[in-house]
Amino acid sequence: MIYKDTIEFDEILDEMISLAYEDVVEKGYHLGPLIHQKRTNALENAILSIQKYLPENCSKQEIIICVKQHDEDLKEYKKLLIMQTPYRLLSSFLVDVGGNDPIWNRPKDIIETIKDYNEKYRLPYIIENDRGLKRRVIVQPEWRDFLMTNYRVIMEWVHDEKIKYLEKRKIEESAS
Repeated sequence: MIYKDTIEFDEILDEMISLAYEDVVEKGYHLGPLIHQKRTNALENAILSIQKYLPENCSKQEIIICVKQHDEDLKEYKKLLIMQTPYRLLSSFLVDVGGNDPIWNRPKDIIETIKDYNEKYRLPYIIENDRGLKRRVIVQPEWRDFLMTNYRVIMEWVHDEKIKYLEKRKIEESAS
């Protein structure tokens, strides 16, 4: 996806599901808290809902095909995920918008806020105001160049942070 300038939310979510599948199904990681022994993470729940349709040790491509085939079953999880992912990744740039600000639950308002910030600070991407999963992320050319140039370093950092997060989750689960 790094080679694209425009990416639909639906495509981002399909990619997220395929990339997290092994961690959830094969490694048994929980991506969010368990409340009353129920999973609360939409990504984890999406993965578990398609697991029965996939063989063990399936490929990323098989997962993506399965996601597309069962898109209707995944719609509710994807709706939850879009409220958290494309918008919230920009949160560190939106210094006047706090984590609990109600604007995060109003897509049209947060999209306008992102556009306003982009005029001042040139964000890594903006979000095109379409409907639901058809909304698109539009990557800024200079940020795309930066991300491409530093892709390996960024991915190593993401990998390290993912390991730290998953280890912390495992410790929290074993303590409860």
